[in-house]
Amino acid sequence: MVRTDLESNLQAGQKKRQSLPMRVWIAPATLLKRRRGYLVSDVFKTLACVMTALCIFQFVWMRHLQAGWVRVPNDPFDIRFDDNVKWNSPEIWKSERQAFIHSAMPVPIHSHNDYWRRIPLFEALGSGCISVEADVHLHGSDLLVGHSSLSLNRDLTLRSMYLEPLQRMLDMQNAHVTDGTWRGIFDKSPQQTVVLLIDHKTAGPETFAELDVQLQPLRDRDYLTYWNGTKRVMRPLTIVATGNAPFESVMAMNASHRDIFWDAPLHSLFSRYDNFDMEPPVYGYNRSNSYFASTQFKNGRLWAWHDNSNPQPDTPSRRDREASQIEQAKARGLVARYWDTPSNPPNLRDIAWRVLVERKVGILNMDDLGAVRARASGWGQIEL
Repeated sequence: MVRTDLESNLQAGQKKRQSLPMRVWIAPATLLKRRRGYLVSDVFKTLACVMTALCIFQFVWMRHLQAGWVRVPNDPFDIRFDDNVKWNSPEIWKSERQAFIHSAMPVPIHSHNDYWRRIPLFEALGSGCISVEADVHLHGSDLLVGHSSLSLNRDLTLRSMYLEPLQRMLDMQNAHVTDGTWRGIFDKSPQQTVVLLIDHKTAGPETFAELDVQLQPLRDRDYLTYWNGTKRVMRPLTIVATGNAPFESVMAMNASHRDIFWDAPLHSLFSRYDNFDMEPPVYGYNRSNSYFASTQFKNGRLWAWHDNSNPQPDTPSRRDREASQIEQAKARGLVARYWDTPSNPPNLRDIAWRVLVERKVGILNMDDLGAVRARASGWGQIEL
């Protein structure tokens, strides 16, 4: 009996030892099966951490940029528009604040990424900027304003931040105009148009189509600059599309009333669509379809390839090809703009600004509106 029990126990022990490797292989599969229900949760947690980190980085970067901006002692704008006044505050429409904006001296400055301002649109106009920029994302059936998809807010829309305030200001400016003319934002230059550059961050054709719809109230009031088939008819507000906005969408608009213009590529204006057999030449990018011609500063060619020591090119095509980018834009009736100009150190930034002004750039791309207010009289004026 004892021997039989020992043999039974021995056989049982061997079976147990033989089953151990099987258990080792089964354990990971079992663990994976148990964890499978948590995978979706883990993915969302990871994405949430990444998005939070990106938001923090964007906030820190914005604070870094703002830390170097010019602070103007006793700044008239800051005095009238204190920290309690926001872009959507009813107080912003008080007569003394609106009068301050309309009395600003317009200067050829573009408010880059304007929605980052403490008071978007109003600070740019109160500083005399004749151009402002809004990045838009198509979200459902609306256009939300923000630099990236992580910074979007349902309350920050193109309508509420730009289109409706501009319409309200222009309504007030033109309330007593009865002779068929128009008045723009700036009383010191009432025929100066204001450019709204709309950077399409989402799919081009769909975003463009929604923009076209949202512009209808301004279109109905005849506030939008347009091409009538033979010439550009200036109005107090000029709409320019950039980013993912497709040139084809601009060209598909009514050729006798095209009121959204394109931001042409300044670094490649010379194209196969140009016809130099005509006199004057016919350009692919021209006043009928484009308004700005923009490129990154590092792509800039501010001087012509030929100079006084070299003979001038002998054909119109070669003359255009070898001209500076600013000259090319001017020949096409477009406004040259360079973005991402040096911001630091300050002396390099000032040199870049001075060179662009000397080369007669169409408009200066600026982030620091304190600098604009501090030296606005030094920028000169321009007809757009």
